[in-house]
Formats: sequence, C-alpha cells, structure tokens
Amino acid sequence: MREAVWRHRTAAGTIVGDELDKPSLLAELRSVVVDFRLQRHAVGVFTQGRFRATYRAQALGLIWPVANPLILMIVISVVFGLVFPTEIPAYPVFLMLGLIPWHFLSHSWTDGTTCFLHHAEVLKRTSVPGYVVAMGTVFAHLYNLGFASLSILPLIALYPSAFQVSFAILFLPIVLGFLIALALGLAILSGVLNVVYRDVGYIVNSALVVLFWATPIMYPLDKLTGIARRLMLLNPMASIIECIRDIIMNGRLPPLGVIAAAAGSSFGILLVGLLLYRRFARELADHV
Repeated sequence: MREAVWRHRTAAGTIVGDELDKPSLLAELRSVVVDFRLQRHAVGVFTQGRFRATYRAQALGLIWPVANPLILMIVISVVFGLVFPTEIPAYPVFLMLGLIPWHFLSHSWTDGTTCFLHHAEVLKRTSVPGYVVAMGTVFAHLYNLGFASLSILPLIALYPSAFQVSFAILFLPIVLGFLIALALGLAILSGVLNVVYRDVGYIVNSALVVLFWATPIMYPLDKLTGIARRLMLLNPMASIIECIRDIIMNGRLPPLGVIAAAAGSSFGILLVGLLLYRRFARELADHV
C-alpha cells in the first residue's frame, strides 16, 4: 500500500489522500501480528507501567488481588453454607475457581474501556498503535491473576480431596489463553466504542452485573440441561470456568463441546474487537 500524501483531521474523522490501494482484511490482520512483534517492547512498557500505577501509594499493595476474591468467597460461602445450604462438595474451592477468572475479566474489561481515553496523549503524539495500549492494560491484570491464584493455596490444605492432579493440568494454559483472548477482545471492543460514544462505560458496568449472575460462578453448570445449557455455553466465561473446574477439581479434560464453545466464543469476540479497531484506528486520535 502506498503511503498517504496528505491527511486532514476533522471533527468527523481523518481524511486520507492518495490512498489508492486499500489492503484486504487478512492483510491488515497479518500486519497487526507483524506490528506486535515490532511493538512488543512497547507492550511490556505499558504493562509494567499500568501495573505499577495501580498499586502506587497503596499501603497493602499486592495483598488486594489475593484479598478481594478471598473475602467474597468467604461471604458467599457463609451465605450458601449456613443460610441457604448447598450440596456442592468443597464449595469454597468451587467458588474460588469461578471468582478468580471472573475478577480478571471484569477488571480487564473495565480498565480496557477507558484505556484509550487515559492514554490520549500517547495516541495523539506518538506512532504507537492503539491496540498496544489495550494489550498493556489487559496484560497488567495477568499479574493480578497470578497473585489472586495464591488464594487457592490455603484451600488445598483445607480441602485436599477437591484437587485432582492429572495430565489434564497441561491443558490449563490453553484455557487461560482463551480467557486472555476474551479479555483482550472485550477491552478493544469497548475501548474503541467508548472513544466514539462516551456512555459505553455505563453499559459495560451494567453488563458486568448481569453477566455475573448469568455465569455459573455460584452454581454448577450441571444444573442446566438441554437448550438452557447450550445457551449458557454461549457465554464465554461459563465455558471457560467449566473447563477450569473440570481440570482442577475432576482431573479430566473438559468435554469437546465445552472446549469448542470456549475457544470459538473467546476468539470470535477478539476478532470482532480487531475488526472494530480496524474500522476506527485512524479516527481514534481525533476523538480522544
């Protein structure tokens, strides 16, 4: 593709002159992969900077990623263990395996929604692609995910029979890849839309409340059958959490249908996010 001779920015967007050959979708997606290899240092800088900024001037610092899901687990376990008893064995373990990935997704999605606005000067004054900012925001929460996973350690001592170690554990990084793809897709999707329509942030906050109850975090997916189960698996977090529980608590590979639902929905949302970014990439600096 030839370089543009001129660019004119207006309130409606950026007009590019002398751009005769528009690349195909596949070519642009391939260029994103190539650009990522060139921009990997920038991704690392954004990731570390975002992580340090999150815990700057905090007294407890990295205790919070561990404490947040642990406190919520204790509260819910008391409610469903004493007030409304549940028949799920090792319920605190069952609950934590849902809360930890949910916290990662919810925080990544929330911060991703505002990442372009918070780094407006980077988009306006540098040549760093906008998706680098979104990736750094999501990857910063991988540190939180790692520290939050430490809250599982006390439960291993309290409920040793709830953890089944097998070769299925080797599949866990692939499931975490689904989770990262989902978080990145949602971050790019809502981040781009929030630049154009500033009320997207309110929609995301409301959607998170609905999705929390529509995801089998406090209840098992097995309670649903037939079409209700199939509809639930359309929720990417439902299939991802089900995969994690199967691997850790049952020591087995998840059913192929659940794996396919997790992979298809996660990477499908990531693709939609990249397509939307492709549509508005040249206009982001005009709207932030």
